[in-house]
Amino acid sequence: MNNPARILVVEDESIVAFNLQQRLSKLGYDVPAIAVSGQESFDLVEQTLPDLVLMDIHIQGDMDGIDVAALLRETHAIPVIYLTAYSEDSTLERARKTLPYGYLLKPFSERELHATIQMAFERHKLEIELIDSRRQLQQALDAASLGVLELDKASTVITTSPRSADLIGWSQDQPHTLADLLSRVDASDRAAITGKLQESLSALQHFSEEFRVLVEGLPPRWVKLDAGHASDQRMTGVVQDISERKNYEVRLKMLNEGLEHLVAERTAQLNLSLKELEAFSYSVAHDLRSPVRAIVGFSRELIGQHQTELGSDGLDLATRITTAGQRMSALIDALLHMSRLSQVPMQLRVVNISTFATDIAAQLMDAAPHRVAQVNVSPNLEAMADPALVHSLLDNLIGNAWKFCARSDVTRIDVGAKTLNGETVFFVRDNGCGFDMASANRLFGPFQRLHREDEYAGTGIGLTIVQRIVMRHGGRVWAYSEPGKGAAFHFTLSS
Repeated sequence: MNNPARILVVEDESIVAFNLQQRLSKLGYDVPAIAVSGQESFDLVEQTLPDLVLMDIHIQGDMDGIDVAALLRETHAIPVIYLTAYSEDSTLERARKTLPYGYLLKPFSERELHATIQMAFERHKLEIELIDSRRQLQQALDAASLGVLELDKASTVITTSPRSADLIGWSQDQPHTLADLLSRVDASDRAAITGKLQESLSALQHFSEEFRVLVEGLPPRWVKLDAGHASDQRMTGVVQDISERKNYEVRLKMLNEGLEHLVAERTAQLNLSLKELEAFSYSVAHDLRSPVRAIVGFSRELIGQHQTELGSDGLDLATRITTAGQRMSALIDALLHMSRLSQVPMQLRVVNISTFATDIAAQLMDAAPHRVAQVNVSPNLEAMADPALVHSLLDNLIGNAWKFCARSDVTRIDVGAKTLNGETVFFVRDNGCGFDMASANRLFGPFQRLHREDEYAGTGIGLTIVQRIVMRHGGRVWAYSEPGKGAAFHFTLSS
């Protein structure tokens, strides 16, 4: 026997409300409660879950019945029939916009009341069916090569389309249940799928999962089930065969794993080669030190003790040998220093760049008291970095700036920082001779010089050291310049 329909009455006149309750009970309806205001209506809807609301337009509170019906339409799928003694055009127009299921003008007969309620229920039923049909159609349009299934939550009976039955491996001539579906799921997936499906059923949540199904005589088939709740008692969904995509994913994963292994292997080989090369470079440079020192030492001895015998030409040649030997010794020292940069482990800590820059600038000015110089270092420049490496970096950049400002009347060097796109960028800027940006790609190469050695002395390896230090910190280094207008070197320390 079907339970009687539950109707919530919203009416603030108690006599009218009581009379209406009696008439509805006589017609076989259940009236679980009567509300007199908008807020009470919402509370009672949540508590009683009525099948229909009879709504008087003029009720107590800040909202009238039309306002309440409009909000109920947004939050609850409950049919609303208006009750009113007023039929003004403006009121009717406001009510019409809420799409009510009926409009009863007081006074009305029991026959009118019963007929309006029955028509509202019939319309509501048809609307629910239409919504279900549209949902199923949309699901079918959104998927390819799919089937449809429907679950009755109370009986757990599953109704399937022919395509769904084929994908799951079921025959069409016998009923199936939720337990039958789960038994088809591969054992390694079954526990997880069962848990997620039960969670979806209890919480009325959307279910979308991919899993393998076992069909006798066939290899495991991958399917995707997308399902939603058509009502508290029904769940509908679509089943799609995704075996081809899954097979591609497996193959792609195997290829990626193979590629990653190959890359790791080649990277290890490259690292080993680099270490061997660095060790070789260090060994060669170290072994060259002694003979070069001997050449320089003997040349000086020759000049000091045999100037008369050498004559002017011989003395000039001996001097050139000494100068070349000293340059070779400086290059060897620079190569050894550069080799150590990649071998010594980094010790990261907060480094005060301002202090380092100030000390380096002071040493340069003390060594050349005749130079007119203005060195401006911004205070409190800090970075997370290796102190020894950052000191070497600044020593090279500030030393370069000092060297290339030698012909300026006043040497100006600025050390500071700025923020670009959320990143701290440090800079060393000078007013020296500058360089042509067309040659900027050669700046950081070892032994690459943009000026003649007789103009500005040096090993040509200082900026290579700067670049390696910056790269070890995960940063970048670049420069801007114009001939005769100085240069600005920028760097980041991302670590």
